[in-house]
Amino acid sequence: MSTKPHHRWIQRIGMASAVVTLLGGCSVEPIQTPAFSSSTTSTTPPPPPDKYSTSDWKSCSEVRQKLASDLPPPLPDDKQEGPKWSMRICPFRDDDSLVVFRIQYWDTTADITGVHTGAERAKKEFLDRGPARERDNSVNLGSDARWKRDDTNGCTLEILDENAVISAGSSNRKTPTPGNNEQCRGLVRKLAKQFFAAVQPQ
Repeated sequence: MSTKPHHRWIQRIGMASAVVTLLGGCSVEPIQTPAFSSSTTSTTPPPPPDKYSTSDWKSCSEVRQKLASDLPPPLPDDKQEGPKWSMRICPFRDDDSLVVFRIQYWDTTADITGVHTGAERAKKEFLDRGPARERDNSVNLGSDARWKRDDTNGCTLEILDENAVISAGSSNRKTPTPGNNEQCRGLVRKLAKQFFAAVQPQ
């Protein structure tokens, strides 16, 4: 009986084992994710959260409940919105007088030029209304308070507070007064302080 086939079979097994051993010894190294140095991480702190936001929005009826002053009957709320800003107007009117409260706030935004905080946007809007307006240093609300210039039948005080402009105005059709009338301003200062307190975030 010839032994050649048997030897060939053994040789094939040996070759197969060698191939398996060779393949088993070759392993693919995993791709290592490059570690970034901490020096490449931005150290610029995120901007502080905006003080005023929709989550703290109060309706005009809620605001009225917090005001100690007698007001004319309320008119419907007026809510307006624009690109990253919102405004609520609370008017009260009877046959003789009109009282208007207004709060407008701006959101922090980011674009290719960088981050623009709501406070920066509110300040720009506030100053663009006329930097020459008369400042009121007695009301002690927000960071700046100025009287609206174009009032002819009453007066309006505008207050800059972080990312919002808060205003209170009063006029009387029977006894119209110019905007610099101190009697009108005294009433509006009182109303502004109450409205300012009423819209503070909780």
